[in-house]
Amino acid sequence: MEVSSNTIIEEFDVIGVTIATSGSENDVDKLRELMVLHHLDIDSLVNEWGAFEMTQGGIELSQETLAQFEQYLNNNSKKTPKTLKLPPKKNSYSAKKSGNISLLAERVARDSSEASELIDAYSTPVAKSKNKRQITPDNRINKRLASVNGSPAVPFSPASFSPTTPSTGKYSTRRNPGQVIATFGDSKSVTWASDNQHPCSVKPYGERGVLETDKYSFMMEKIVDRVNVMDNILDDIGDRIKECHGVENLSPVNLQSAEPSTVLGRVYCDSVGRLNARSVVLRGDIDVSGRAAAPMQLDKLTSYSLFPGQVALFEGMNSTGRSFVPTTLLDTPTLTAPAARDATLKRLSVVMASGPYMTSDSLGYEPLADFVSYLQSHPPDVCIMFGPFVDAKSELIKDLSDVTYEQHFTKILEVIGQAVENLPLKVVLVPSQRDIHHPGIYPMPPFNIGKLNRELQKRFYCVSDPSTLNIDGLCVGLTSTDVLFHMGAEEINLQPKTADRLSRLTEHLLQQGSYYPLNPPSEELNVNYEKYEVYSRMSCTPHLLLLPSELKQYTKSINGCLCVNPGRLSKGQTGGTYARILVQSDSSAKAGFTTVAEVVRI
Repeated sequence: MEVSSNTIIEEFDVIGVTIATSGSENDVDKLRELMVLHHLDIDSLVNEWGAFEMTQGGIELSQETLAQFEQYLNNNSKKTPKTLKLPPKKNSYSAKKSGNISLLAERVARDSSEASELIDAYSTPVAKSKNKRQITPDNRINKRLASVNGSPAVPFSPASFSPTTPSTGKYSTRRNPGQVIATFGDSKSVTWASDNQHPCSVKPYGERGVLETDKYSFMMEKIVDRVNVMDNILDDIGDRIKECHGVENLSPVNLQSAEPSTVLGRVYCDSVGRLNARSVVLRGDIDVSGRAAAPMQLDKLTSYSLFPGQVALFEGMNSTGRSFVPTTLLDTPTLTAPAARDATLKRLSVVMASGPYMTSDSLGYEPLADFVSYLQSHPPDVCIMFGPFVDAKSELIKDLSDVTYEQHFTKILEVIGQAVENLPLKVVLVPSQRDIHHPGIYPMPPFNIGKLNRELQKRFYCVSDPSTLNIDGLCVGLTSTDVLFHMGAEEINLQPKTADRLSRLTEHLLQQGSYYPLNPPSEELNVNYEKYEVYSRMSCTPHLLLLPSELKQYTKSINGCLCVNPGRLSKGQTGGTYARILVQSDSSAKAGFTTVAEVVRI
């Protein structure tokens, strides 16, 4: 069935790709043609574009880039003969010896594809490392990063980092810096700078708000321990759903019966692959179903939104004993709200940004310099900075040889700490799975900043990923893992009650009471289930939920929780976005305060 133009435009808009109105039909027709030629559905097409965009360092959709995208799809569909392993084309020229990646890309682009293939065929094949499930890169020392004329390029350092650092062409000529692209509440007459003279209080919310680094040993689990963790989580969420709907008696998911029954279980896919309406399996709990599983036929459900790992309660019938046919998917309630913030407390200004903090073609950290300049001119009470700070996906970072990754990270913190040294604000640091210098495990322990001097250490507060914080009486939940992107790639739906996709995905987090409910997790994530059970789960519905993602930026109130995706501070070779929030005490409000929020271009 042919996909409508509006559907294509809306799906690309979700990942922040705008198809211009003028000439959009030509672009849409081209995308529709690519779907037919390569046998792609709309979700697969959007995912392929996202992968292509990352390889290009951030580009806009146009007829020219669509032609490149078509070539990208053609190359991926071809099978390379086993007798001849062609090395990546970027090795045709020594990228490691060039500090100017954009010039190198232009040089490669000028060569014809036939000439490149001929040269590659006669060159010595390069051993290609196998894809690993982990994203931790090999810590090999590469050739020295050099500029075009052969002299060593100057990597990031406190001396080279300043708001006056020369910018790259695309970043310095970016459009609409300072433009507000998403807002919540009336922000027309808001003063974003803090009026407090002393730093506000930042601490874990409850006993399991932040994972401590002490005695955190991973890769020590048994499979039975993982299974027990998932059983415990299923029971907890199941009890909450049953209590909400007054359900007392459950039936095993695989019990043959001619009478309607109510079953509880976790949604899975019946094979290795993406979930679809014909591959849904419900695995029951241990007490009632003995962990038995049954395929589900969703034909009689008029509305649903499902993803692997979701705990759900269904009403339906299993008349044959071979499959369960649900007729109703019962709503999952959210957790209880936290205690109201004391209305006598002062206003609270929060600013947040998510890495990477450098563009893909420069080690000058220009986006970070501009962000620090904003902090100096509009100092908030709290600045929350999500990783990656030392991005594992950056080729420039991988080629660093003058300093270690840890030393590079320390230099970044020194600059930030010195810039805010005289400001009454606290900087919260949240690690990312893409931070090349930090253990790639989930939940992720806080950064170790012991190499900074003690005065600078006082400016920072390091937390785990994920964390639940108490910031001056405000319950703040946050995670740097792109759970929205991971869930969006797996979720299936039919006329869902929440039509907006981003709101629906965020609502799933609040209903499941977890910062990462997807199971099995993305292949990018290495989960320690012992810590996952304790630190990845929410104890309540937070006042504020921060979810940096590659998907479209937003600020939305969902079930009484203000949810914000600030986007990334840089996107490819150009600038990205950050977010700012103002909390103002209000005794008449149920939570004791009102909020205003904006997402702004750097």
